[in-house]
Amino acid sequence: MNVFIPLLLAFSITSSLAALNDIPVYLDAGCPNQGIPKSFAQGPSDMNLPQVEGGTAGIPITCTEALCGSDAAVLKLPRKLADSENYDMIFKLASDRIHSVKGYQDLRFWVKNRNSTVAKFRITCQLGTYQAGTYKKMEIAAGSNWTEYVIPLSVLGATESIAGVQISNPVDTYGGADKDADPIDILIDSITVTDGTSNGSLSIPNEMHCVRPPNWTSTFLIGSFDNRDLESSTIAAQAGCAYRYQYMMPETRDYHSPSTKGYLYDYAMKSQQLGVKTAVVWYNLGKSGEGYDNVSANLQSSTYMTDYVDRYEWVLDQLEMAGQSDYMIIIEPDMYGFIMRGDKFHPEDVAVNMESANSVSGKTYPANLTGLATYLVERAREKLTHGVITGHMPNHWGANIPGQVGQGRKEAHIISGLTIGQFIKEMGPGMGDVVFVEKSDHDAGHKPAGENWFWDSTGYGKYFLWTRCIAHITGLPIVGWQISEGNMSNAATFRDDAVETFLEHPEWWVDGGFAGILFGAGNGCCCNYKNDNDGGWFVNNIGTYNKNPYPLPQPVVKTIPTGKLPGVLHTGNPVIRRFSRGVM
Repeated sequence: MNVFIPLLLAFSITSSLAALNDIPVYLDAGCPNQGIPKSFAQGPSDMNLPQVEGGTAGIPITCTEALCGSDAAVLKLPRKLADSENYDMIFKLASDRIHSVKGYQDLRFWVKNRNSTVAKFRITCQLGTYQAGTYKKMEIAAGSNWTEYVIPLSVLGATESIAGVQISNPVDTYGGADKDADPIDILIDSITVTDGTSNGSLSIPNEMHCVRPPNWTSTFLIGSFDNRDLESSTIAAQAGCAYRYQYMMPETRDYHSPSTKGYLYDYAMKSQQLGVKTAVVWYNLGKSGEGYDNVSANLQSSTYMTDYVDRYEWVLDQLEMAGQSDYMIIIEPDMYGFIMRGDKFHPEDVAVNMESANSVSGKTYPANLTGLATYLVERAREKLTHGVITGHMPNHWGANIPGQVGQGRKEAHIISGLTIGQFIKEMGPGMGDVVFVEKSDHDAGHKPAGENWFWDSTGYGKYFLWTRCIAHITGLPIVGWQISEGNMSNAATFRDDAVETFLEHPEWWVDGGFAGILFGAGNGCCCNYKNDNDGGWFVNNIGTYNKNPYPLPQPVVKTIPTGKLPGVLHTGNPVIRRFSRGVM
């Protein structure tokens, strides 16, 4: 369920914001890369510029002298510039998007001079127009160790938006290349744009153990998708899991009910017989129409939202009538991805028709996405008297990670995670109890050529960096949802490594902020979508795990960062991947 739709997003920072989350421009390219992926560089041949992703010469790195992390950028020319020579290096934003810098104050970076002579260069921002801003001349003392430099964005002419940071050769008094400047050999690291408050928004803990709902298990919780016919599910098929889940879509109310009391009532009663609790995927706005325009139109439609609220109330009534405890509700997969790809960057700016919700609840929720989220969460808590756990399901493709989650640059994962976390956090009382996240909508083996969803430790490390950022901002535990049930011995298209990775390294997931995983197929062509087709592998292996589940560590009470990340101006080529329940 992934869609990339590039749009231009204009955003203004209001005076009420206490702080803004730092924007990472360059932290790490990742070794053993030879250069920064999709960066740009040009200069004399003896600068030895590597070819990077994108097929162009890029900025070289060293993996031996970084300030922090794995690497540092290298600017080295072993001689003075000759006639007609110059050089430029552009650190493109890893999100491959233009970012608003309204409300931001400065550009910060660290430099180390490895030469015994003064290093001279110029630095500026690549503006949102993709033109260079105003250059600032820099002189780095001979032989100086790592030193931080802070330049006001106003000095660089960057007051609206930027696409990156540019470093160029020094110039003489006539504006030509300075041929008298000494050879240069400097390292550059940790380039960020900040609001000047040093709020530490990029200080992402290596382990995130957030406070869990009081009705959560003391061990790592496992559940699974159970889409079998109501009467065909068995206790053995639950593999000792705590939960099983099913979709509640616009058409679900019309599903056959053996008891005639309603399909969801029957599903929950069957769960009780099977010894598991019931989780519900409230999947409606993303199912009713793909794309920002369709979702936005439905949110504002009185007709659609009246039916929407009526069906949600039916879901809650069905669950309460069944009488199970501690229901789980996964709120609106795909909707958040579509909305965050649009032209509104805060939930309070997304218009929603709340007339029906306010009428049935007797409350006055604001007519925006914050109001809808609060209604969905509070109404569930009011009507489900035996307990409920709620959480929104934002999509990683809603805040772009070029090259896909788990594969793109570290900085892109941070920007995406902070952006999504901030979006959820701004829902206030509508945040819910947990945040649900996906890996993909299909088994890794089903994905097209050119996409790699089989991850090694580096790929999972980036994924968990992304989830830690979400937990860091929201203060909520992470729960995986529709994580593939495939395995690496399965038929090729049903292969995935997520279950095996969890079984081998549950601590990776726990330190990534996870408190549980709901495994399951994302589409009809996935492993175990309707009935088991893996020879019992998932049930057998998860059943063994559930006999001795991984204990969750004590949560760490943390101060939630107060910053906001401004709008991302969505530009670039569209990458659209079809998704739909049951559609291959």
